[in-house]
Amino acid sequence: MKSVLALALLVVFASTVLCTAVRANEAGSLPDVFVSVLGGIKAKTRVPVLLPTELPRPFSDAKHASVDKATADEYEVSLYYELDAGNAGFAASFEATKNPHYSPRELANVREVKLAGGISGIFRPVSCGGSCAPANLWWEKGAVLYQIQLKLPSTLGEKNQQDIITTVANSAILAGPR
Repeated sequence: MKSVLALALLVVFASTVLCTAVRANEAGSLPDVFVSVLGGIKAKTRVPVLLPTELPRPFSDAKHASVDKATADEYEVSLYYELDAGNAGFAASFEATKNPHYSPRELANVREVKLAGGISGIFRPVSCGGSCAPANLWWEKGAVLYQIQLKLPSTLGEKNQQDIITTVANSAILAGPR
């Protein structure tokens, strides 16, 4: 009898968790990899959380999300294909900082791009020296600076890099705060 009761409680708990994850994912079609971390980010930050509705391949293959930072004025979440693999396992990151202390316009090798809603973004392609830095895109909304980094191959042309990263940013902008 105790095992039947324990099993019934386990089924109720699992159903509740599954339904909560599905409801969270229905609101703006959030990729599943973000579902496990969104609540923790929202509980700690006052910054509107912008995350994309879809991730193109290979980023949609990322299986792990990590909250690298979550304070009242900023958040950072990274996606990984594999944990504990360093840069080799890194896929992407999504960040926001309220009242940042720098402007991406001050950085080298950047150019302005147009984003959804008439927003101007700043794009920097993959750059390689001793190792390769991911493609970056920044934009401001209110007093918040948003940034997306995508680990794209250095062999991919800059126009293709820009198209991919702006598509991801536009889906986050159009989805609105989570």
